[in-house]
Amino acid sequence: MASAVSLANSSSSLLLNSNLSAHQAAMAASVLAAAIEPDHVQLPEPYKIQEPMCSLWSHLPTIDKDSGTEWALFVVLPVVWIVLVIVGTVFSKSRLGQLSIVKSYQEMTVARQSRLNILDILRVVAILWVMMNHTGSEGRIDILDRLPSADAFKKAVHEHPVFGALLGNSALGVEVFLVLSGLLAARTWQRDAHMDFWPHYSRYVYRRLTRLVPSVFIFILLASGPLMRWILPRFEVTMISACGAKGLLAHIFFVGNWQEIPTCLGYLWYIGLDMQLHMVAPLFMWALNRDRRSAILIVLTTIAVSTGLRAAYCLSYDTCNKSDVDIPSSLQFISYPGVDPASVKHIYLGLWEMYARPYTKCGPFLIGLLFGWATTHWERKQCRITKRSGYVMFAGGAALAVATIYAILPEYWWPDMSANAYNVAYTATFRSVFALALVAMIAALTQQAETINVHILWSVLARLTFSAYLLHMPVVYVFNHLAYLQRADSAIALLIVLPAVAAFSFAVALPFYLLIEAPIGRLSTAFERYRASLKLAARDRDASALLESPAPATRQTSVDADAATHHSKCSTASSTLVSDVNHNVHLIPLLKKLEE
Repeated sequence: MASAVSLANSSSSLLLNSNLSAHQAAMAASVLAAAIEPDHVQLPEPYKIQEPMCSLWSHLPTIDKDSGTEWALFVVLPVVWIVLVIVGTVFSKSRLGQLSIVKSYQEMTVARQSRLNILDILRVVAILWVMMNHTGSEGRIDILDRLPSADAFKKAVHEHPVFGALLGNSALGVEVFLVLSGLLAARTWQRDAHMDFWPHYSRYVYRRLTRLVPSVFIFILLASGPLMRWILPRFEVTMISACGAKGLLAHIFFVGNWQEIPTCLGYLWYIGLDMQLHMVAPLFMWALNRDRRSAILIVLTTIAVSTGLRAAYCLSYDTCNKSDVDIPSSLQFISYPGVDPASVKHIYLGLWEMYARPYTKCGPFLIGLLFGWATTHWERKQCRITKRSGYVMFAGGAALAVATIYAILPEYWWPDMSANAYNVAYTATFRSVFALALVAMIAALTQQAETINVHILWSVLARLTFSAYLLHMPVVYVFNHLAYLQRADSAIALLIVLPAVAAFSFAVALPFYLLIEAPIGRLSTAFERYRASLKLAARDRDASALLESPAPATRQTSVDADAATHHSKCSTASSTLVSDVNHNVHLIPLLKKLEE
């Protein structure tokens, strides 16, 4: 206590000699003392954590914070939905039966019958990698508060000889998701590739939106409401306080990755990026189905341009030695109370553009898209590889993936290294190279003659990954209270905590899936079928009306000789045709048999 106060006093005398006022200097000294012994030093009023005034409800003048209206809007509405789901479960034969928890559970636990079963394992590995990244950042209070110990922890993680690069490069879990997303987008499109483009495109986008928008909306409603502020006040302050209505709506409309700075639920940037890539994927698929060679050239050119843009950004903003994979502790996608967002905008320049924009992140998605399109052609031609070829291909892909991950080590060894050929090339290409390695491994496992079966548990966890992605960040904030994690000074400690974070995240994701994600998905499917049935019924009615309408009456006007002659010829031809049909009626069964 005495050392903190003496340091604060000496610091205040130093600050008084600067351009700061006496009051500002005193407050700065108090903040410094609070950083050393926060339990014993009283912060001045302007530096206390204030209730955020930029949240969604502050833009609704009729809603006061912690009022009954706010609770009704942000809590009661989700509760009403849950009640409807329970009613649908009890009365499964009713119209609400589509919401049944039993149906959601059956949907979650049904075994997949596909050669792509192995993708379930990759999805789970990807979400675990992302959780590990956030546990080592937002899970630490010193990183959230920008304390000196944050840099010490980061350095300890990077210096681990085995796990340093694996943990530091853990943002590559996003690339796994992008590759799988592109692969599945291509295969989904190819199921109805015979349709005209615009009807097919509208249905493709409709399915994507109706399955994701409601879940994202309900999560944001819960995350920005009073319940989350009451349970996890630090999450509300660092993740929600800088949002405002504009920031929250940006995520609901899937443009969160285009925000100027990522301080509003920053980790949801991926959802917007993925949706935008899905919006343009049908254009590439249309081109691939129309002119294969030209379209492949277009895809490869797009990847090359994206790679070039990444190199240009890192050179322009001098971030080539960061490779945008391991955001420094001072660059977490969070807001800081009392800090003007405009004052930290320059910190994100270059890194944010490389990290979240579709024109710099499309490479892995397009690689997965091209591979997914190719698999549909291989399946039609029944092209398969031998087990030996599969082993060689998998080993080569795994070796390339590991080499890509650990190739970041020179940036850890020489953190002050300026832009050179190595780190420029690495920053520009490592994500696409890692995606190519991943595609090689997937091809090796899925294109063999024998299908590789996976345990049903992987499929269950894979179906929960979207809900787990939405909810894992609040779970990470729960671990702010875990003293072991806060005192951790090595990569091993982070790995020890990860299973608990993952188990907690999936445990929370399970009810979200059963109560929200799965029922909404079935409702959107049922509504789509209803719309299709209405269109089909309308076509049937039009066809019936056309068949039942009487022929227009023939006007008996002046009929000249040519018309009479023409009528006579038609009558004669009709009579001959009827006679021929009656004469050969015994051939009709034979013709039907030949047709079958």
